[in-house]
Amino acid sequence: MDEILLAARTLMLAKSYTGATMDEIAAEAGITKPTIYQYFRTKDELIVALVEPLVLSLATELESIRKSVEIGSYASGGEIIADVFKVYYGTFERDPDLFRLFIIFLQVGLGREMSAEAAGRIKELGRRCFDEGNRITVLSIQKGYLRETDVRQTTDFVWASFWGIVQVEQDKWGREGISPFLRPVLAFGERLLVAALVRK
Repeated sequence: MDEILLAARTLMLAKSYTGATMDEIAAEAGITKPTIYQYFRTKDELIVALVEPLVLSLATELESIRKSVEIGSYASGGEIIADVFKVYYGTFERDPDLFRLFIIFLQVGLGREMSAEAAGRIKELGRRCFDEGNRITVLSIQKGYLRETDVRQTTDFVWASFWGIVQVEQDKWGREGISPFLRPVLAFGERLLVAALVRK
């Protein structure tokens, strides 16, 4: 099964999700198409299997931050924001190509074209991340770390600003790896969030 996932990932990165066919994935993996269907009924199931570990890891790490906020482990709201950025960046840095595949998936609105089952699984995974982000924000406000703010808008903004910066910098300067300008721009974005949101 690992060979199938590696082949799917390689071809989807090279040709896009819609451009890669099951025949090509089978050929890349060195197996027959019926063998793929023993593990994955559709290409939708393949993309879910590829991105699920990334999103689950992100949700688990955000949950850890939320638990630390709950028990009062942080000295400041700036530390909370820094840790959220570290989790996001760590997710990207561990596998930039998989991140790129996930962003492609989000950008082109594949969820609308996928089977209800596959789209539902991606939505469920994404909801876990956003729910943890919302809980982090609520607790941080309640404990006086952050100013009163709209929780959902804050979570959406933090998520979108981070991934948007990564995408822009990688598109411009990251063709041969991670852009050398990525960390400085992310640090700038983090400072802006701290200035806008942090009370203590």
